Amino acid sequence: MSAVPEPVSVVIPVYNAAHNLALATSIWVDALNKLGQDYELILVNDGSTDATGVKAEELVKKYSQVRVLTHESPKGFGACLRTALPETRYALFFYTALDYPYTPQDLRQLLMRIDNTDEIFNRKLDLVSGCRTGQPVPTGWKLLGYLFRGFCRIGLGLPLDPLPGWLGFKAHRRSWTSWILFGVPLVDINSAFKVFRKSLLEKFPIQSDGEFVHAELIAKSTFVNSLMDELPLTPRPDPIPNPRWADLWKILSDAEFTPPAVEPPPVPPPTTPTPTESVPAPA
Repeated sequence: MSAVPEPVSVVIPVYNAAHNLALATSIWVDALNKLGQDYELILVNDGSTDATGVKAEELVKKYSQVRVLTHESPKGFGACLRTALPETRYALFFYTALDYPYTPQDLRQLLMRIDNTDEIFNRKLDLVSGCRTGQPVPTGWKLLGYLFRGFCRIGLGLPLDPLPGWLGFKAHRRSWTSWILFGVPLVDINSAFKVFRKSLLEKFPIQSDGEFVHAELIAKSTFVNSLMDELPLTPRPDPIPNPRWADLWKILSDAEFTPPAVEPPPVPPPTTPTPTESVPAPA
């Protein structure tokens, strides 16, 4: 682990969150202050129609580390990350959401993990994702999982860990779909609790406007041979939100890996020197 922890940019897209934005932000600021490393907290107001914008500006005045970016109309979670990425200052990019009661203190273990050097590849990880836990796995799925892991271990020589918790059939089906289509190794592909090295995210564009962005970023990271890990989060009994994968076909049909070109700053036109009046020589 590094002697000096790397600073981190924390990005939280929000939409019509005026009712709990102040409380959620204060909890995050308190947790981030206890990390012992520099940080910034960026709220992306995704075209909210309530008082979210007003509340966010109040938080900017209250906390020096808080910044606000604003969409004039709702564009989606992925669009918020796309807006925030070039505005972040630090080498670590973490994002989360307010649609699930994530535990801010869990960020510490993700930052510690991404700061460790992988023993096999002798380099640091590129991303770490949190896996939601707390709901017990149904008995039937426990049995099927036991049989499947036994087959993988005996028939394929591939040891697998049991599910850390139950996310719901739809969520696990999507994780299996991501595994089949993209080779994604994560259990909780849709978790909005992920930390990336910004240098990794700058290797490819974020195409998804909506919530498929969680899967897109991991799929593209897998494609470019990134090192990643998944850690269990604090157990919670709350139901898992079911995100919409509206951008799945966009990525399947036309996945882009060329980062967007950065336009150079405009060059000012050359200035024409002002002719000086000739001064007659003294007689």
